[in-house]
Amino acid sequence: MTTMDLVGKVLQAVVGLAAFGVVMALLLTFLDRPEDKPRAASWGAAIRQGLRPRVILIAAFALIAILARVLYGAVPWMTQALTNAAIMIGVAGIVAVVLQWLLDRLLQPAPAAVRSAVMRALGAVLVIALVVVAMSAERIPALDWVTPALVLAATIVGWPLAAALLATAAIAFLPPRIRRGVRLIAWLAAAVAVVVVALVLEQGREQPIGVWPWAAAAGLSIIGLLGYFADEDEDSRPMLVFLAPAALLLTVGLVYPAIRTTVLAFTDRTGTFNGVDNFVWMFTQPEALVTLANTVVWVILVPTLSTAIGLAYAVFIDKSRGERVYKMLVFMPMAISMVGASIIWKFMYAYRGPEQDQIGFVNQIIVWFGGAPQQILQNSPWNTLALIAVMIWIQTGFAMVVLSAAIKGVPTEQLEAAQIDGANPWQRFSNVTLPGIRTSLVVVITTISIATLKVFDIVRTMTAGNFSTSVVANEMYTQAFRSGEPGRGAALALILFIMVLPIVAYNIRVLNQQKAIR
Repeated sequence: MTTMDLVGKVLQAVVGLAAFGVVMALLLTFLDRPEDKPRAASWGAAIRQGLRPRVILIAAFALIAILARVLYGAVPWMTQALTNAAIMIGVAGIVAVVLQWLLDRLLQPAPAAVRSAVMRALGAVLVIALVVVAMSAERIPALDWVTPALVLAATIVGWPLAAALLATAAIAFLPPRIRRGVRLIAWLAAAVAVVVVALVLEQGREQPIGVWPWAAAAGLSIIGLLGYFADEDEDSRPMLVFLAPAALLLTVGLVYPAIRTTVLAFTDRTGTFNGVDNFVWMFTQPEALVTLANTVVWVILVPTLSTAIGLAYAVFIDKSRGERVYKMLVFMPMAISMVGASIIWKFMYAYRGPEQDQIGFVNQIIVWFGGAPQQILQNSPWNTLALIAVMIWIQTGFAMVVLSAAIKGVPTEQLEAAQIDGANPWQRFSNVTLPGIRTSLVVVITTISIATLKVFDIVRTMTAGNFSTSVVANEMYTQAFRSGEPGRGAALALILFIMVLPIVAYNIRVLNQQKAIR
């Protein structure tokens, strides 16, 4: 890596931090809204009131503009258009913050509803002005750097944003309870409008617009939710500030893909709606039925055996000499990746002809006992059990550690009382220890069950799903990326999600019951 590459990486990191600073400063400014602050006693106090978050915001916008100029020419992705856009955003942000602060001070004697309405209306006017300027950029020589993509983005997001600001300004004088609900509806409607406009405009374009309108819609939705909950409980605002960026990332990275996958499950390979054909294929084709049956077998055997073995091991080595070493030996497979463990066990199951020396440990044991070597990974249904053994080997250490910690948390007085009452070791375990670790057992079983439902690495690495060993996660990958059937892959993903839901719901129910008891 050259010195310039290193400098470019450092500058990219600084830009990321600056962007995060802008987000946090905006949220801090939201916490310091004028309608929530009493009137200052003097002009000097009015100047200081709410100044700190705005200074942070101005510094963040200035940093974006400066870094954009510094990065130009230092990194390949920083083009002239992007540099100009970043500088324009920085300058416009600084001007907007200063104007908002001055207007806030001038409107201080006015009621909170008036100040809120004026601020929102002014924001709408600024957004409309930016959209109009962007749409007229081709006729302004100084804005020749504005690309059609920027104009499209301003058009798609700007008008719904301006409409939401005007709507929330118009309802500023309604009763608080009604105002909160209508504001939320206005922001959600703006989010829906962004998506609808993007989808409509995408129909007449050769290239798709991309995923960014969905991200913008998620941002508008989060703004509405943030205002809704903050108006209800002022104490929750600091929490909302730090939850908002995470909520935005979860929406873009989790909620949107889930919705997109659900829609894709009802389409064919060309993207045309085909109803429930993918689900009919899943429950009628022999290969798909074998996949579903294998998944059920995995979910039954892996959590049960892993938890049982881990619990037995935790009980037998509890308070014994060398307990730490014994735990370390069983927990070590958890430190190995699924692919690494699969490669190890693939060598363990390796097959050679009867006339050759065996390199697979399992076949060597079979030969030592006078048997013929077996093609373990090809003989169905034993190959599925061989794959399940790998998952049990990995997950047993997790079950052992969690349950061992839970066993040590069982009160010693209860065990001693049971022993005095004449209970034998099994009775003490089943009547005292087991009820005491019930919550931990539920957590272990549900965690391993969910991991088992999503198992992909082991099957893909060891057999690639051949020889009747495929499971839902592997078949989802095969159909979507190997067979060119994204609809079937999405349908399998949806079924996998539905299979996980009861496990999660049961886990939440048990935890809530335990919380109620406490």
